Amino acid sequence: MAGQALRGRLVGQDRAARYRATVLHALALLAAGDRRAKTLHRLRTHLRRLQAYLELVGEEENAAIMARCVSRFSRLRTLQVFKPYLDHLGAPGRDRRLVHEQIQAMQRRLKDKHAYRKVERLVEHHALPPTPASFDWMGRRIIALRRMHADRLRKLIAKTEAEPRRKPLHTLRLMIKSVRYQEEWALGEPYARPDLVAWLKHAQTVLGNYEERAQFRKLAGRLGLKSRRAIEQDWHRARDRARAMPDHLHKRLGTLATTRLRLLPGRRTSLSTA
Repeated sequence: MAGQALRGRLVGQDRAARYRATVLHALALLAAGDRRAKTLHRLRTHLRRLQAYLELVGEEENAAIMARCVSRFSRLRTLQVFKPYLDHLGAPGRDRRLVHEQIQAMQRRLKDKHAYRKVERLVEHHALPPTPASFDWMGRRIIALRRMHADRLRKLIAKTEAEPRRKPLHTLRLMIKSVRYQEEWALGEPYARPDLVAWLKHAQTVLGNYEERAQFRKLAGRLGLKSRRAIEQDWHRARDRARAMPDHLHKRLGTLATTRLRLLPGRRTSLSTA
């Protein structure tokens, strides 16, 4: 029993320590000149995981610091995703060269401002919270948060249904992303909801594609890209799919509400990703 309690107390903290090490390694690579998109993506993903863990343990200020660290590299990440998108679109070579130049300029700017070292110091001092005392703290916290998340999502969904514009849809996406990353910390535990995680990830992808295409559309206009008409058409398609998502979420939330977002060990839920 004591061993089980110790495992419960440390499982989250051990994983957080591994994620922190991954973040610090990625930052060291980027500071040394690594320009690969996958390195930056790994950095941001693990920063988000640390942010979610800090939110779970109630370290809101430190979680906000991790969120700002993620945002520090958002523009570079958008450009790095935009480049292969243009390749897939069959954009003219001039368009791709312009975006590549923007990527290089942003990478130089981040290095000149010592952004990687600054984020490294923040991660070293703010990424790991004290170990929670109760061995079953995560299960209790996750179940309590599910009820809170249901209420917040219900309000956001109602707002986006009434006004399905980019800003409220973006706010909904950020909320879904936050819930998803928190729920991922429960995977492998008796109170896990892998079905919920899968659905949240799907909703996040649909809404994220719209936000991404909106950013691409803006970049295409600012840079005067010849492929901007094709990007505009893709943006319209992504917008239509995103605007339909609140209705789908509303129906799913109704399914979740019937169980009060509560999962007991061994209990199965009716939520699916079909």
